[in-house]
Amino acid sequence: MKHLEGLNERQKTAVLATEGPVLIVAGAGAGKTKTIVHRIAHLISQGTPARNILAVTFTNKAAQEMRERVRKLLGDIPGGAPLATTFHALGARLLREFHTEAGLVRSFAIWDRDDQMRTVKRLVKELGMEEYQPRAVLSSISRRKGEGETYQELERDAAHFRDKAIARLWRAYEGALHEEGAVDFDDLLSKTLTVMQKNPDVLAKLRNRWTHITIDEYQDTNRTQYEMARLLALPLNNLCVVGDGDQNIYSWRGAE
Repeated sequence: MKHLEGLNERQKTAVLATEGPVLIVAGAGAGKTKTIVHRIAHLISQGTPARNILAVTFTNKAAQEMRERVRKLLGDIPGGAPLATTFHALGARLLREFHTEAGLVRSFAIWDRDDQMRTVKRLVKELGMEEYQPRAVLSSISRRKGEGETYQELERDAAHFRDKAIARLWRAYEGALHEEGAVDFDDLLSKTLTVMQKNPDVLAKLRNRWTHITIDEYQDTNRTQYEMARLLALPLNNLCVVGDGDQNIYSWRGAE
């Protein structure tokens, strides 16, 4: 079988493990992407429809490379190619599809960092809170969203004056997003997770859509991304995660 050629024994072991949860730990240069691509090819050769395979990584460049390598290895795939994407692009795709459940208009805008900074700078001025640096406020909001927290929870649990101030600014920030019919980068994950948690029919549809899930650079997932993957993988648990703790680059924003 062509997709098993050129693999060392450990790579072949990972490729052949197709059912149930699989953890692959490998350092830089160990052929992680090669292993993922060949594992996807093996799944398809064993009868898994390509459309039922989801591969998630952390950059658009890595996702594009994965798509190209799958295409090069397999050629034209009946029924279309597996979906190789980033967590955020996946969130955007699902929020467009299930915009009603998310409480959004289908044509919602996605704020970039400049949009966020411009809004927070305006809010700290309007609320007379200029002592708070917009960059630090945004960092705090982003980290908390990545942990699955809401401003309502922060308002309720705030034990310090700074937390209360962040909650107040966060509430105003969410109001600005709503007025503009927009979401920010973190919402692409947090709102997608909320849709999954609160809409069993949507979750069932997605589980039926993707029966085999692979996550590259797993060491960089935060709590929200982990929970998205966990929910999607149940009940089959055909989840393959690939990572290396020594390459963790996102611990500053909640990766665990």
